[in-house]
Amino acid sequence: MRTRHLRFLSVPVLLPLILALAGSVPVSSAATSNLSNGCTHTARGIPSCGAYVGGTYGANSDVSPWESSMGKTIGVHRTFWGSGSVASAVKTATADAAKGRVPWMSFNPPYSWSDMAAGKGDAWARDLATRMKAAGGPVWVAVAHEPEGEGDMQKWKAMQARIAPIMRAAAPNLGYSIILMGYHQLYGDKKYSLAATWPNTKIDVAGFDIYEKYGVQKSGKPTITTWKDFRNDYFAPLQKWSKSVGVPWGLAETGYSDPAAKKDSAWMSRTYNDMVTYGGIAFSYFNTDLHSQANWQLGLATKKNAFTAINKTAPTRR
Repeated sequence: MRTRHLRFLSVPVLLPLILALAGSVPVSSAATSNLSNGCTHTARGIPSCGAYVGGTYGANSDVSPWESSMGKTIGVHRTFWGSGSVASAVKTATADAAKGRVPWMSFNPPYSWSDMAAGKGDAWARDLATRMKAAGGPVWVAVAHEPEGEGDMQKWKAMQARIAPIMRAAAPNLGYSIILMGYHQLYGDKKYSLAATWPNTKIDVAGFDIYEKYGVQKSGKPTITTWKDFRNDYFAPLQKWSKSVGVPWGLAETGYSDPAAKKDSAWMSRTYNDMVTYGGIAFSYFNTDLHSQANWQLGLATKKNAFTAINKTAPTRR
């Protein structure tokens, strides 16, 4: 940028540039905004402030119709893949990057957790990451999300410790993510606690799948009539943990039922704002009817309008 153009910039932007020109700081520290809210993100997609809004749409479907209905792109696109679907996943990640979205992808591992921890899946992990390197933007990857109840958590933990560094080394744009259910870590059996299951390796993003199930009725069980206290029971302890381990966190899946939306139309904005207040960097809504206990989809006007409102002000990549 030429000096004569500095007069058009605001003071927060101007000051670092003046210091850089004077030699007080390196020019590279005078970072330009690469998020729509004026903040920046790392090569692996971690925002310096604010939180992406987005979610799952259909069955790994093209999100363009959803975005068109809102008049704005989403910031994060959550998808799910088998171990043999890497080519399709890369295609989706590339399309997301071109539109300024951060793809947040879950993969099933090609082998058992024990075999993965022993190195049998190293080549698969390296190949996946190497191919994601060419996506054109940050990509968040998780392997075996929501593992609770699926097997020995210590074997899962060992798998994460094995493949996370392989993937991160192969692709500087890949943010390695671990996604858990949240409730089990904070209030469930100790074998699922964060202290017991978090691997001793660098993880870029911690995701938690937490839904508001007010009004949900499972077959043979009473309708749920209590509300979650997201702010105090989930966000506050997750922020405390996040700071203690130095790993940013977000909602990898969330949603609220139609009965909840009819009862409390402000749930969406309140939950998103509370999440941001407590350091969450992504709000990924489960806008699909796949594998659902309730109708999470943004079908009701109140739900669709509420999501559109938070998406309108949330940051996206430029």
